[in-house]
Amino acid sequence: MKNIKILNFLLVLSLVMFGCNPLKKMIELSKDQQININPNPLVMKAGNVAVNVESTLPVGMLPKGTSYTLDFSYDGSSIGSIEFKASDYPNSTSSTSKSSKTFTMPYTQEMMDDNAKLSVVGLAKVITSGKSLSTVSSEVADGLIKTITRTSPWNIPSPKANPGYTDAEETEATNVSFYFNQGSAYLKGSEKKSDRGEKFSAFLAEKNITKNVNIMGAHSPEGSTKVNEVLADKRGGTIEKYYREQMDKYDYKDEASSISFDIKPVVEDWNSLRRALRGSDAVSESDRSQISSIINGGGSFVDKEKALAKLSSYKTLMKEVYPDLRTAKTEVITVINKKPNNEILAIAQNIVNGSASSDALSHGELLFAASLTPDLSEKAAIYQAAVKWGGTWKAHSDFGSVHINLAKDEEMGSEAQMKLLEDAETQLNISLTKEESAVAHMNMASLAALKYDWATASEHLAKAKELDYSYHKNLLHLSMGTMSITTGDYEKALSILNMTDEDNGWAKSRRGIIQLMLGNISESRKEMNSLIKLFEVKEWDGIGHMNYILAICDAREGNASGITSNLKMAFSISDELRDEAVMDLEFKNYSSSVQDALK
Repeated sequence: MKNIKILNFLLVLSLVMFGCNPLKKMIELSKDQQININPNPLVMKAGNVAVNVESTLPVGMLPKGTSYTLDFSYDGSSIGSIEFKASDYPNSTSSTSKSSKTFTMPYTQEMMDDNAKLSVVGLAKVITSGKSLSTVSSEVADGLIKTITRTSPWNIPSPKANPGYTDAEETEATNVSFYFNQGSAYLKGSEKKSDRGEKFSAFLAEKNITKNVNIMGAHSPEGSTKVNEVLADKRGGTIEKYYREQMDKYDYKDEASSISFDIKPVVEDWNSLRRALRGSDAVSESDRSQISSIINGGGSFVDKEKALAKLSSYKTLMKEVYPDLRTAKTEVITVINKKPNNEILAIAQNIVNGSASSDALSHGELLFAASLTPDLSEKAAIYQAAVKWGGTWKAHSDFGSVHINLAKDEEMGSEAQMKLLEDAETQLNISLTKEESAVAHMNMASLAALKYDWATASEHLAKAKELDYSYHKNLLHLSMGTMSITTGDYEKALSILNMTDEDNGWAKSRRGIIQLMLGNISESRKEMNSLIKLFEVKEWDGIGHMNYILAICDAREGNASGITSNLKMAFSISDELRDEAVMDLEFKNYSSSVQDALK
């Protein structure tokens, strides 16, 4: 009973005090308000930062006729408010007043400021008079965890078109057939002097780089199996001998010994006769039917040959059809002669400066030349020349692509970057007007991603997937997987990124970070360790960033010593990571581990 009297006294006293100066008292009581932020630090997902705020006001903080508003801001920009009206909390004089609300902020690059915080200001107000009094601003949550942004969604590939030229070794086949008399493997002088023979001799005189010669000796379907087998083989050998004589004639020297000859005698094969019959006008339709019936029927080769010999059309076969079957078909595989890469680049440079004509290189060679220089400005000049002297959709797409790469070197959102992207878009639109292609749409997606326009980027990637993207299959999957990260669909992103090549470094890196965000620490470690090995084998730079992610894995598992060792390794490779680690909220509770790594 005594406690109840004391409580009633305190309540009356509180009301009296509120009545004298309710706003001042509300501000005083606000010191005991509880504000819980989840998550803290903040986390980005699907291009947004969602913050759940649970607010609890102490007993007696909402006298009748008042309201109390919590105004939240991030890095000085308002994100929303929570209003408590006394009329909505009739029991506020005897119990706490609670509210829960989620705020969503669209991600902007400015949100990554290391000093950005989530803060709140309380505003006490008498509703009827409008009089109000504010609290001082107070920080209620740390800034934004940056880990997911290490997937660099703004940096997706801006590929080049297939130029139609490559410096890889390519071969071409030259074919000629030589014909023999019945039962003979002797190459007649008339064959050597025929148009076929003269062209073949001229071909050999050019001393093309020959890899191998395939010779298929054949016979017409008469005579014994043994005789035909020997005859077909001898005909192939005759051509090899003739070929070697020609190489001696044209002084091939040591090159001759490196050429491989593959002789394949074709014995007891009816396919050549079938083809000859289809192309011959000398045999009537009825005779052709009889012949086909025999060669397609049962029995041995000799049995069929004897059956054919009994036909009234056999003399016609012997005179008009069989001579074309007594051949040695020769296929010469030669290496296509190409200019050295340094010569191609030099000629391209001369085309750019006007000291060489535009036809000094093929269009494909000119596009390829741009890949031979690491200098983006020089690449741009070569692609500009390709646009001027070719104007193909490939040239415009590649010219747009190099503008995007130049834009990536500029400050994000700067006037210089926007101008480069504008020029890139112009070239890509010309390319798509000339011919819609997967590569131009992929470049449009890359352009949109640089502007943080994930939706447009995804639209262009979807269009690219509807076209022939075989030349850029790996890059398309990498881009599509990356865009799935921006929508927050991490499982889909993993599925698409898994379609890339095994040794794709970007895919491994992004998969590792996604696994980290999903809480699959062991899978994240596996990707990062695999990526480190890949970088070591390929002798690529940037291993420090993998060790940095491994340090974050340690932080999430509470492994302080692991943080130190992995950060030490990261710092030894990349000095720029030192400042990042000091401010990184992933290591908020492990400042001593970071400091140990910095020593």
